[in-house]
Amino acid sequence: MKDFVYRVYGLNIESEIELPELISNHNCEPNAWIKIGKVPEHIPNITGSGPFYEMSPNDFLLRIKNIAKYRVQYGKSITVEAHERADPDEIRLFLLGSTIGALLHQRGMLTLHGSSISVKEKGITIIGSSAAGKSTLAAGLYAKGYSVIADDVSVIEHKKEHHYIYPGIPHLKLWKDVLIHLNYHEILKKVRPQYEKYKKPVFSMQKQECILLDRILFLSTNESNSYYYEEVYGSDKFNILLSNTYRIHYVAKMNMTSIHFMNLSNLAKTIRLFKIERPSSPLKLIEFVEFIENKIFSI
Repeated sequence: MKDFVYRVYGLNIESEIELPELISNHNCEPNAWIKIGKVPEHIPNITGSGPFYEMSPNDFLLRIKNIAKYRVQYGKSITVEAHERADPDEIRLFLLGSTIGALLHQRGMLTLHGSSISVKEKGITIIGSSAAGKSTLAAGLYAKGYSVIADDVSVIEHKKEHHYIYPGIPHLKLWKDVLIHLNYHEILKKVRPQYEKYKKPVFSMQKQECILLDRILFLSTNESNSYYYEEVYGSDKFNILLSNTYRIHYVAKMNMTSIHFMNLSNLAKTIRLFKIERPSSPLKLIEFVEFIENKIFSI
């Protein structure tokens, strides 16, 4: 069986499954592995569970009905047992989402639920609750010529008093109305067959070097017709970062709370964070992008 080697989130992943969403890199030594094999219905010594998952320190099991079972161990290996009639796109969707998120947490990596872009060789991470507009804003900025570093999951590392963002999966997940708004007419693959959400390739993420993180934007919506921003300080900054951790419910059940809190504390001490409010509707993406450029990028 031919193995594939990819680089994403600062990892060199050797995979028995072809992952066309990722960037190949055979000139590196793997430090994580994806294999095809049998996955049990349950794992031993469970410390936490939910409707679809079980976990303990260094062991994680995800079961998605009619798609696949995934097991992650010691931050190094992922075993995939796919359903015989599963759509390969859906197998990879959960592999490159919740499953790889579990692997990142097992490795103690700081993982935020948000998109990241590059402005003048410096990174800006965009976080916020579901439907706040993280990917939408990233898409609007991408259309203006800014580079996209990551979408949905942003992995941040602390090195020598600075924080850096690792490049993620090179596409944006966008709803149909956003694609129409941006005049994108190319034929794109759906994220899942039942949703009008599509994968838009983002070629500016082909470079795999990490980039210096300059600031974080926390998006929310309001019922007015106006935009608003303020810089956040102190414990409020820490709490926003904590609540916007990717798959935060994994952390405590993996016994990674102390490492995660240390990572968040270091980030909160050194990074600027801005709270941004935008009108909940209608979508005025061009206006929103101009507000971000004029008010936030200029600070």
